Amino acid sequence: MAGAQLRVHLLGGFAVSVDGHPLPVTAWRQRRPADLLALLALTPGGGMPRDQVIEALWPDLGPAAGAANLRKAAFHLRRLLELPEACVLEERRVGLLPGGEVSTDVDDFVGPAERALAAGDPAGCREAAQAYRGPLLPDDPYADWAEEHRVRLRDLYLELLEAGRMWGRLVAEDPTRELAHLELMRAHLARGDRAAAIRQFGRARQVLRDELGVSPGTELTGLYERALEAEGRAAATPAMRARALLMWGGIHYERSELAEAERAAREAKALAVDAGLTTELTGASELLGLTAYSRGAWKEVFAEEFLTMLSAAPELVPFLYDANMCMVEFALGEADGLRAVSEYGAGLLAEGERSDAVAARALGRLLRGEAGVLGGEPPDAVRADLEVALELHDDIGAVTGRTVATERLAQLASVDGDPARAQRGHREALEAARASAVPQHLVPWVLGGMVEHAPDLTRAVELLDQAEAVCADLQVCAPCAMGLRVAGARVGAAHGDRDRAEELLALAEPVAQMWTGGPWHAALAEARAHLLAGSGEPAEVAAQLAAAAEQFEAAQRPREAARCRAGAAL
Repeated sequence: MAGAQLRVHLLGGFAVSVDGHPLPVTAWRQRRPADLLALLALTPGGGMPRDQVIEALWPDLGPAAGAANLRKAAFHLRRLLELPEACVLEERRVGLLPGGEVSTDVDDFVGPAERALAAGDPAGCREAAQAYRGPLLPDDPYADWAEEHRVRLRDLYLELLEAGRMWGRLVAEDPTRELAHLELMRAHLARGDRAAAIRQFGRARQVLRDELGVSPGTELTGLYERALEAEGRAAATPAMRARALLMWGGIHYERSELAEAERAAREAKALAVDAGLTTELTGASELLGLTAYSRGAWKEVFAEEFLTMLSAAPELVPFLYDANMCMVEFALGEADGLRAVSEYGAGLLAEGERSDAVAARALGRLLRGEAGVLGGEPPDAVRADLEVALELHDDIGAVTGRTVATERLAQLASVDGDPARAQRGHREALEAARASAVPQHLVPWVLGGMVEHAPDLTRAVELLDQAEAVCADLQVCAPCAMGLRVAGARVGAAHGDRDRAEELLALAEPVAQMWTGGPWHAALAEARAHLLAGSGEPAEVAAQLAAAAEQFEAAQRPREAARCRAGAAL
């Protein structure tokens, strides 16, 4: 039909009108006619070589099958639009409504956007940005043929936001744009709102670390330092000052500038102790622990901090352990971790008995009991340590210590063949972990123990599903999630869910590099062997399990070693 007008909307959704009359959404239940229309509408001039259309929409089919699908899609498209000439199949080309008028909202956006950018006109860029109604074909985000167009249009939109100085929208669309954070901080400072500038820096630092694995650049950090100094001169509250110092110290830790990180952490800790700020104390103690661990001096620093706190502010001791629980579990994952942590716990226990310090006795018993559970020591002695630790942590109100003791007792019950008691303990530990001050550490750690000690594969899969749902809203600590990810990979492989197993392994393997040897490397080798079992190579699987058994043996983990040897013998 010569002179027909076809209007196609592709940004933020898919809609079509012919001669001003919109077609109902239900008309596009078949995907391929819509894809064919969108592909041709996005092509300048509305025409493409036939082979390119087939390659874009049916890349897995041969030429004959692809041509058949193209004919079918073109037929349905003509019928839907009620335009006999809507899609013309020539010998080598496919044309969209030759002789008619085709317009798209993409053209409405791209033309003005490119002209505004070329002119360097901020106001024009802001106006052009309004035509971007959303991503290209958002209801079909996995269409490979559309990805290049989608990325090109979004990049053009982000370029408009930057050129139009629309910093808030730019951060919302792409939180990793450091320039946008910088300009927003400048605007906050120009208004005298130093606290907003500091919060903006915190958001920038978090997203840059999470998304790109980098720290803020020199210019952004320098502006933050100015805001921090101004905030100090303005007599900020101790809590505000401590939080700002922790952020500052975190930046230096990420840059391996340990001395400055430790200085900021100690200053923040002093403020927190003086003002009784438990959250800030936890953060400061965690940063001190991280810097000390990086220098190979964590046990000495923690012992000094712990014993000093016992006399200076005993009511804050539970929060000190909150901050260092992660480091304790990290130490247990070292190649010689069980012996070292057990001896360290014995030393704290002796000091606690000498000075009648309940918290030191509680932690000493807990560390010795944890090492005993993992090392396969006689259950009665291990249970006694953990039960006393549980009681003492209850006495001083230390939620984290109580949670760890409860979970280790549940694991011991599982080893002893008492699944009912184990299940009760796991459930109690998980409830406590979710309500604790450090759920990002405790929750994945407890869930890892639950999956590892599940009574059978069906229950393990159920627990893994639960773990993913529970952790979805947490920014989990990667080292504390190692048990969950490695056990989950093994369970996924055994259940035949290779994608899940490989995804969990991909999360765990980079974290394992934080340790030199030790049980996590053995656990990864075991999980890989379970994945390999699906490919029908029994000799290779047995060899890998035998190697994992040797690694577990070297790390003083006899139960895991025995499990691998049993698997290798099958």
